[in-house]
Amino acid sequence: MRIAAYAVSVLLAATSVSAQVASQGPKTHDAAEDRKMFATNRCFSKGGLGIVNTSLYIAVKSARNELLLGEKETWSGLDADRPEIVVFFENKVWVPENLPKGFDLSKAVVVSFEGSKIRFFDFQMMSGCYYDRIGS
Repeated sequence: MRIAAYAVSVLLAATSVSAQVASQGPKTHDAAEDRKMFATNRCFSKGGLGIVNTSLYIAVKSARNELLLGEKETWSGLDADRPEIVVFFENKVWVPENLPKGFDLSKAVVVSFEGSKIRFFDFQMMSGCYYDRIGS
């Protein structure tokens, strides 16, 4: 009789734990939903500038792929109709083929100039969106 009572109590305990785990549900991360959100996460520029962070702005009206670094310095790349990817790291703009020694993606911003859209992702803030290029 003791064995049967012990077996029943173990079974009840196991069922209780199983029910609690099932009620919490799996905590899965849907990568497809993240891609969809990133592709549709539109930001709006002000005065021809798209804000990335306090040190980096995107010139959305420029005839070239152009970034403003802080208040005075600018970086200019290819013509606006040509796709280009750059990385903003340690307050400088780098091309992916020539990243500096000690590069850390978690402290960088990737900017992708894609014709009518300019996308960015700030890995430090884990956020990003796209700006429509104006006048292209």
